[in-house]
Amino acid sequence: MTKATEKNAEKAKAETVEAATSFFSDVRERATIAAEKSRALLNEASIATRANLDAVTESGKIAAKGTQELAKENLKYAKSNLSEAQNAAKTLAAVKSPTEFVTVQSDIARKGFDTMVAQGSKNTETVIKLASDIFQPLSNRLALASDFFKKAA
Repeated sequence: MTKATEKNAEKAKAETVEAATSFFSDVRERATIAAEKSRALLNEASIATRANLDAVTESGKIAAKGTQELAKENLKYAKSNLSEAQNAAKTLAAVKSPTEFVTVQSDIARKGFDTMVAQGSKNTETVIKLASDIFQPLSNRLALASDFFKKAA
């Protein structure tokens, strides 16, 4: 019986070693796969971060250029309005009667109001378009980031 017990013990030992070897081999294989997936995910995250920074930079460039254009346009308006004010003063100085003065002043006021409304409307449209242009690169990145995180999960 001793030989049979020894034989059974050797067999059990061999089976245990084989099971442990198989288990740790499987663990090592799974850990390697997980590490590769993590590395790939980190690489993608790094690329996405770089692209996000590029989008922020692009938005900043658009904002700077748009603000500069808006400032140029408003300077042009200011020069035009100053010229119109000088012309209005000359016209008012040349009137001959109080009735003519009131009529000319009303026309100048109406024209000034129309100009102000037109300039305000154009500025509003420009600012709204600029805001949309500024946020477009960020919006594009947000959509891609959303897809990235859905894929990562």
